[in-house]
Amino acid sequence: MGRKVILATALALFLGATNSWAMDQEGPGGMHKQGGPGGGMAGIADLTADQKAKLKAIGEAQKAEVKPLHEQAKTTIKELKALVDSKAGDAVITAKLDELKKIRESIQVITKKYMEQREQVLTPTQKAGMALKMGDRMGDRKTEKMGMKGKKGAKCTKEEGTEEKD
Repeated sequence: MGRKVILATALALFLGATNSWAMDQEGPGGMHKQGGPGGGMAGIADLTADQKAKLKAIGEAQKAEVKPLHEQAKTTIKELKALVDSKAGDAVITAKLDELKKIRESIQVITKKYMEQREQVLTPTQKAGMALKMGDRMGDRKTEKMGMKGKKGAKCTKEEGTEEKD
């Protein structure tokens, strides 16, 4: 039973590290959101052709740099599963979990680096638009996680927990 918890924790670590990057990179069906690997930034208003090209290049560079780490994480998870299935000792499993955590941290560092590069391409107005767009997305996720979505077409306010019609 305890080993299943360890495996679930490892998967959560991996998925947490890759999910935020993947959500920005891909839309439905694995297609890149907004038409390219710009981290979802192609939807920002008034991007010039030069900005679009720079964002696309940054997204492609990020994808190339992160891909080996994703593969390494997949391999590490398979190894962890084999350790759990074989009832390996806690020390060995902990070492494998630490390895997975280091991979996740590396992915986060790379993601931050490329996010900073993307921000350098944008004007202050575009950055503000991106911040507002991300704030809206984060608010939606928080509301969904808290179970406050309510009926379709209605939103719940945080203060009151009451529904407001859109």
